[in-house]
Amino acid sequence: MHRALTVLAAAQGGPVIDAAAVDVGTRDVLLASLLQATAGDLVPACADCPRCGHVMDVPVDLAAVGGLPVHEPGEWLSVMVGGAQVRFRLPTTADLIALAGLPPARDRAALLAACLGAGSGELPPADVASAVEDAMERAAPAGAIDILVRCPYCGLESALPLDVPALIWTELDAQATALLRDVHDLATSYGWTEADVLALGPRRRAMYLALVDDA
Repeated sequence: MHRALTVLAAAQGGPVIDAAAVDVGTRDVLLASLLQATAGDLVPACADCPRCGHVMDVPVDLAAVGGLPVHEPGEWLSVMVGGAQVRFRLPTTADLIALAGLPPARDRAALLAACLGAGSGELPPADVASAVEDAMERAAPAGAIDILVRCPYCGLESALPLDVPALIWTELDAQATALLRDVHDLATSYGWTEADVLALGPRRRAMYLALVDDA
């Protein structure tokens, strides 16, 4: 979660506290759009089969995720329950961080209380809780995306949760590793410093790397 906030804050050019106030669904839409801009509409991911444990290749459609609804931080929504209007806001990363250390049985009640603006931390009536959670999923579907996959080894079909922050962090780590390799290759070949290599644009850097490979 903290990594997701770091990336989102950097992309928005603001403090982490502002990124933490963005609801989880909107956060993942923004991160998916950011990853799409650098990696394309489809990116490869992998997941372990729940039955046999084999690693499966799973393509992720970032364009589809990036097209899901977004909301302004602190936006209040409402749903009708038993003829009465119940106001709520969507859960944020800050809300999820605040749950750390709570017993699992209290997580749901604490999160709902925060999103309803209640200070008691008690679980609301069952009909209210169910209606609000359903309304949250409809308003911000990106907050809980499942990908349907079929294991090519054992044939099990399952719905696996999509972790957008993990995807973008993996891509950033791969890009950073590739950039360090470029610095090493060009510095070794031309005697340049790291600053010299990083000052080159991606296109010129690629051209010099091609010349090194052809040498």
